Amino acid sequence: MTKRKCGARSVTALLMMLSTLVTPQSHAQDLDWLVGCWESFENYSKEVWVKNPDGTLLGFSASIERNDIAFYELLYIREVGGVLTYTAHPSGQNPAVFVISDRDEQRLVFENPQHDYPQRIVYEREGDALTAAISLLNGGRRLSFTQESCR
Repeated sequence: MTKRKCGARSVTALLMMLSTLVTPQSHAQDLDWLVGCWESFENYSKEVWVKNPDGTLLGFSASIERNDIAFYELLYIREVGGVLTYTAHPSGQNPAVFVISDRDEQRLVFENPQHDYPQRIVYEREGDALTAAISLLNGGRRLSFTQESCR
């Protein structure tokens, strides 16, 4: 238990340091429901979101397999030209930008039809659970990840 708490603090410190590198002029309003630490113990993963003073959300996601980092990515959500965008920088891959296609109080849908996979990214919060789903635009190859708020 202590290792997890220490790890969460380390990830948060890393995000705060990295947030100085992302300096877009943006204000992603009303996304406080996404801010925080989220984790799953089924296939251990953790996703942490922080809000910069300019309104941009900066995220970090990592999956652990056999006590090693299997996958990680840096993420950010910001407004570009008045349009909410989601940028993913997956480990070992080029960044990809997705544009908001649907949104309500605790749900975001981002799409990029030109991207190979995923083409759609959905975040939805229900209570202390956050579900992220990725798929093709037609819903094919859908993968869903549900995480709970870190305690």
